[in-house]
Amino acid sequence: MDFKDFSFGQDDNDRRLDKILRRFLPDHSLSEVYALIRKGLVRINGKKTKENYRITKGDILNIAEFLCQNISETSQKNLSEKSQNKSKIDINKLIVFKNEHLLILNKPYDVKVHGDSDSLDIAVKAWYEKNISNDSISFRPGPLHRLDRKTTGLLVFSLSSQGARWFTENIENHTIRKTYLGIMEGSFTDKERWEDKICKVEDQQGFVTVKKDEINGKNAITNAKPVKYEEIKGEKTTLTEYDIETGRTHQIRAQSSIHGFPLFGDTAYGAKKQKGLSRDFYLHAWKLHFPKNNPLNVPETVTCNPDPDFSFV
Repeated sequence: MDFKDFSFGQDDNDRRLDKILRRFLPDHSLSEVYALIRKGLVRINGKKTKENYRITKGDILNIAEFLCQNISETSQKNLSEKSQNKSKIDINKLIVFKNEHLLILNKPYDVKVHGDSDSLDIAVKAWYEKNISNDSISFRPGPLHRLDRKTTGLLVFSLSSQGARWFTENIENHTIRKTYLGIMEGSFTDKERWEDKICKVEDQQGFVTVKKDEINGKNAITNAKPVKYEEIKGEKTTLTEYDIETGRTHQIRAQSSIHGFPLFGDTAYGAKKQKGLSRDFYLHAWKLHFPKNNPLNVPETVTCNPDPDFSFV
């Protein structure tokens, strides 16, 4: 039987064989993938192995030639080229920080993180294929946390498996912290620490908001500090700095509203309707704080100021 060979690179290290095969054989169920491994139609270094085998750089993946007819061997390349042709987003203009492990962008207003050709995820994959040389079979860049479509600012993508693992672990351990800037409706005068139980609510049209719910909600913690006051369209507003200790959906928007100071223009959370605003609401991921002397050589603080249309900032 003839086999086709694929060489594993650094970013494939320690990944399970069955997980990697799902990329190669997307039309096969996991049980079908396991059967192919058991029958020896998929091998490592010419030998039969188990589905939980962990890859080492330099290993050779051998796949039976007839299976490769069902593999679009350039599927990942074609996907990225298609994305590149369709994407209108110039990633180079959005880069705030980049090294071999992480790519940090300034996400524009009203741009999706995931989704179709207009999303940052697709645009970054196209940029990666064009600009980054990588011998990995399985690794593809992707966003490592969330930002709402109409929130701007710092958004982190992985450029290596090591970067993805390290960032995810440190976000979960709260050793990476996020600071936002937002414009509140009203005069917010004192630094406050908000701790609320909140949960998502979806209406009949599928529109999701977040409300306080002491029984079913998850804990959300936000530290809010007033920075500057100004009138916008005759309304008192407060530029506010938010340090979040948790990362719930719509956390800042919901808690600002719960505590009587919705984001300016944010009618979904109780703000007054305004005409002629540049945005539906004003929220910007301003700073990321990383551990000192971290293994990825990322600076302790990465900062990205809002665009000029962010009112008086």
